[in-house]
Amino acid sequence: MRTALAISCLLVLLTTGCGGGGGGGGGSSSSADASTPPATQLATPDVRWPDPAPIRWGTPLGTAQLNASSSVAGSFSYTPALGSKPEVGSQTLSMTFTPQDASRYAPATVTRTLRVDKAQPDVRWDTPVAVAQGATLTPAALSTAPRAMWGVQGAADPASFTTADGRTLAATTASPGSVVLQARFVPQDGAHYQAAWATTLLSVKPAAASAAIDFSATRQPIQGFGGSAAWYYTPMSASRMDVLYGTGAGSLGLNILRLRIAPATWDAKAQTADTSAWTAELANGAAAQARGALVFASAWSPPASLKIVQAERSNPTWSGRLDPAHYADYAAYLNAYIRYAATRGVDLYAISPQNEPDWDPTDYESCLWSADELKAWIGSHGATAVAGTRTRLLAPESLAFAPATTEALLADDKSATNVALIGGHLYGNVPRYSADAARLGKGVWMTEHFLDSVNKADGKASWATSIDDALALAREVHDGLTLGQYNAYIYWWLANSDDAKPTGLIDKADKPNHFGLALKHFAFFIRPGFVRVDATARPADGVSLSAYRTPAGAATPRAVVVLVNEGATPRTLDVAVTAAAGAGSWTPYQTTATASFQALAPIAATAGGLSITLPPRSLTTLSSGN
Repeated sequence: MRTALAISCLLVLLTTGCGGGGGGGGGSSSSADASTPPATQLATPDVRWPDPAPIRWGTPLGTAQLNASSSVAGSFSYTPALGSKPEVGSQTLSMTFTPQDASRYAPATVTRTLRVDKAQPDVRWDTPVAVAQGATLTPAALSTAPRAMWGVQGAADPASFTTADGRTLAATTASPGSVVLQARFVPQDGAHYQAAWATTLLSVKPAAASAAIDFSATRQPIQGFGGSAAWYYTPMSASRMDVLYGTGAGSLGLNILRLRIAPATWDAKAQTADTSAWTAELANGAAAQARGALVFASAWSPPASLKIVQAERSNPTWSGRLDPAHYADYAAYLNAYIRYAATRGVDLYAISPQNEPDWDPTDYESCLWSADELKAWIGSHGATAVAGTRTRLLAPESLAFAPATTEALLADDKSATNVALIGGHLYGNVPRYSADAARLGKGVWMTEHFLDSVNKADGKASWATSIDDALALAREVHDGLTLGQYNAYIYWWLANSDDAKPTGLIDKADKPNHFGLALKHFAFFIRPGFVRVDATARPADGVSLSAYRTPAGAATPRAVVVLVNEGATPRTLDVAVTAAAGAGSWTPYQTTATASFQALAPIAATAGGLSITLPPRSLTTLSSGN
């Protein structure tokens, strides 16, 4: 028996080996193993690589573009590599996938085409010094000119200088007040940068006064002022709501609330959502609406199931893109949110499909959209998102009102038709005028910004707001309403989450800080439906002036003037006033380094004007008839 077994084993060793998985050459390594297919029969792994959205020149390739995935384990090699900056034009991206199990799967190479557009320079135009009525105006006569940020060289085309409504510079000083100027900045590096329009506000002083207000010359309607309750899961107390949205003496007088649409689980087959994710924040919406506020909501991210997720992020709602295969699902999802909000007592005024589509944070909900993706979704599915409701579609809110995000929607007929409002934020930018929004009659809302206190410092664990913070916010609101011609201004958080590091308008004890006081100087008297009127917006260095009134036919005509003196010395203004309905007298409300929205003795209105001395570093609101 042993002899027969030895002979048998010898014969096996000569052919396939003996002992199965044991030593001495082991049968599992043999090319004749029946479980391993020949090289010609290796399986092709299922590799998915979505078509990348267009990028701007100077954008390094990242996981938003180099984001292939496979059904089996393995490694990905890209050309160009991660971090590369492709040139302008149509570029080819290549990816080779090497399976971990090379005995069963073959490598795969895939290519994609990436469109690289010219960069859009960030152009600023500082406010020029006011000019006298009747002055001869040329580009060279202006004290400032458009310039690009971040070292981009170039100059404004002198032939492009006009007013926003198309008039030549020669006609701009005929009447006192303010006018929006625009000019085209042309970069030296035309191969990588496209030309960009810049805007500024030119003030024209009347011949016989410091400034002028014409209450018969109306500009944009004002829909209001507000703040965000995003991530406020605990309903605010009635007393806090009264401070924020009431109209009593101790209130800020806000009338717009912004909510966050939490990414809920979505059942694409049943077209239903797990509404429990939405319930918490809607309670504050109902409370604000009960006090007369407009409520709108913004999505920070679609549900993860509708996205092409970014694998490197620990949470699937962080970054990634909306999957084009789920464009219709996302419209149905947003429509479901609107309808659910109504069952919770919130009749949404507007809804935004995306907060900051052009920003890719690493630690909270977000979703990247290119201009092409925005146009495709809004043009084909935007109407469905609000169908059967009174809710309006608010354009996705760019981080910095970037023209590449906001203006691109208005240049496309289909998306422009479906968008009712243009939204945007002011991080890293300043207010500017949108000629396309004005041309198409679209409202423009600044839907988020917060200012760090001037008292904040890296070495400090806490700080308090001051009059300098109030002046900074008041100047931003003034510029937004006069130059940007915004219809609404919405601050970031309503209440501090940490009083030691204030980011809201009120503290935990519901007391307004200086940011809150600044916004109150506008919100408390400039009520929804008021219209801005023409005025000399910047009559002197450091002094801002804007004016508003009730709409035509109002039962009780009212007029409001807001003045900001950022200077360290008092300033006296003699203001020529035209058609100030209801202005028998003006009641000043003042905030200084030592006073908070203090009511002062009324100022009698004189024939055709008023005279007022502004304290140093102060905010003053004049209300007629109070």
